[in-house]
Amino acid sequence: MRLSNHASIAAKVLLAVVIAWILVIQLKDTSPGLLLKSNHPAKPASHDPIPKKIWQTWQTPAAQLAGEEKARVSSWLDKNPEYQYELLTDRAAETFVRRHFSQEPFLHDTFLTLNDTILRADFLRYLHLNLALPELYTSASAIVGIEADRHPVENDIKLYSDYRPHIWSINNWTFASRPRHPFLRLVVESVARNLRNIATAQNRSLAQIEASYKQVIDSTGPAAFSAAFLEYASQVSGRRITGEDASMLEEPKAFGDVVVLPIRAMSTAEADRADGDGARSRAWPAVLFHWSVGSWKGSHAVQLEPRPTTALDKLT
Repeated sequence: MRLSNHASIAAKVLLAVVIAWILVIQLKDTSPGLLLKSNHPAKPASHDPIPKKIWQTWQTPAAQLAGEEKARVSSWLDKNPEYQYELLTDRAAETFVRRHFSQEPFLHDTFLTLNDTILRADFLRYLHLNLALPELYTSASAIVGIEADRHPVENDIKLYSDYRPHIWSINNWTFASRPRHPFLRLVVESVARNLRNIATAQNRSLAQIEASYKQVIDSTGPAAFSAAFLEYASQVSGRRITGEDASMLEEPKAFGDVVVLPIRAMSTAEADRADGDGARSRAWPAVLFHWSVGSWKGSHAVQLEPRPTTALDKLT
């Protein structure tokens, strides 16, 4: 079902409610999460589809931010003064997981055993939003945005070993959801399985995992998030949903109670890239900007994989 009658509403909801997770996460031993309340703290109501709270993680407590980092964090409250904001540090994150997932060792132990900072950071955002608040909400209860929707270019093969004829994925750096959403539950369970599968394949413990660039993307990053979304969308739609069902969007599209925004909403750089053909959604407004710093990338090796053998290759 397309949301042509609610396009402007969806943009306003995302802009106001979006739950931000900066991709440059390097979780270190810092102080517990610091709660910064705006002048108008949230008062959840039964008719609100998503809690009025913005969550963000960073390598230092909010009180220690300076320069561009401080300005970027401040912009969330400046633009959304009626919402609460909380910056979560690694110590607070571990406390959260120990408190809320102690009865689920599959998730609890997977997270707490991990040492790789970006794998922990990705996993944390899914765990945390899955149980961020006790209230339940109705109506459209999750909003996600397209990360890439185009033919691959040379850099894709270099970084992702991506030989697909078309690249499509949903970003995992910013999304909005009500707590305990079944989509997020699907995400956390699939990510935990992915991580354990890597450990088994490497004959290592979770603490000893050495993930390549592509393994990060596939196990906890956008590829894992996108795969879980397609599985959830298929379940609620009663048919198999693929990236083609949400490709080249010019307006939001709903799959059950999850709304997918067109690419320009969250990935303006992708929408405006000069190389390659792909989605542009020129008539749709950008609702946020992703800085794409990606400090984790330098510590995860790019390991090119051989191009998959096809029937055509066997004939030549």
